[in-house]
Amino acid sequence: MSRLTDNDLIEIQTFIDRAKAELDSRALTLEVDSDLSNWVTLIKDAPGKLVIASTHDPSRSYVHPGNSFWIIIRERDQRFIDRLLRRDRPIVACLCHRVVQTESITEEIRTHRLFFDRKPILDYRPVNVVQDTNAPVIGGKVGIAGGFWVHPKHRGSKLSNIVSRVTRVLSLRHFDIDWSISLVRDTPRRKAMIHNTYGLAHSVSITRGYYPPYGYDLDMQMSYTHRDEILDQVRAENAADDGSGVTIPTTSPAEEAPQRTPKRSVH
Repeated sequence: MSRLTDNDLIEIQTFIDRAKAELDSRALTLEVDSDLSNWVTLIKDAPGKLVIASTHDPSRSYVHPGNSFWIIIRERDQRFIDRLLRRDRPIVACLCHRVVQTESITEEIRTHRLFFDRKPILDYRPVNVVQDTNAPVIGGKVGIAGGFWVHPKHRGSKLSNIVSRVTRVLSLRHFDIDWSISLVRDTPRRKAMIHNTYGLAHSVSITRGYYPPYGYDLDMQMSYTHRDEILDQVRAENAADDGSGVTIPTTSPAEEAPQRTPKRSVH
């Protein structure tokens, strides 16, 4: 049974409607797809050749319609011939999301299960988890965002602000999550991007050294926000809407740059 009240559900729908209206004003549309293999296909051919996150890759992690989805932003049909021939409209941005049921997300990281739970791994290397002892234990239904991509011609248009928030509220409504997290490189710039652009409330360093998805050393941080904070953000941003058509707080275009990592893996 969902823990959301009728008022919560109304606030969430109001937020989604505002986001859709904002995208419509840009000649863009919003979609949801529960098949993450379609996301993999997109990223393989996307400009920039970004890394396919193992946490959201159906070939390496157990993601399915019961625990995952991805948000798609497309260009709206504008030409009659495209509509007539039912041509696929170009995807200009996307973000994946999956839910893990766990007592502690740090244990999922330490044991590699978060990255490769499709089948047992043969080669295990210890992960140095360095989470601050003052940070809360993040467990229950934990929503994990990843696989963000935006087409080069749309970078700087603040689409990450929209997809990140819509993804969280949809996961809260659909999966009744307790937490939403994101794993990114542990740098001040990434931390600022997570807070100011994606709207996650907190960040802590999470690993030092060897990082399983890439098979080499990479210091990482975990940004997180509780379900109550998600709802507070939704209410605040709904209340702050002045009717100007800008539905989501904006940040500097420089914060839209994607994370790029060489394609290397030991698995």
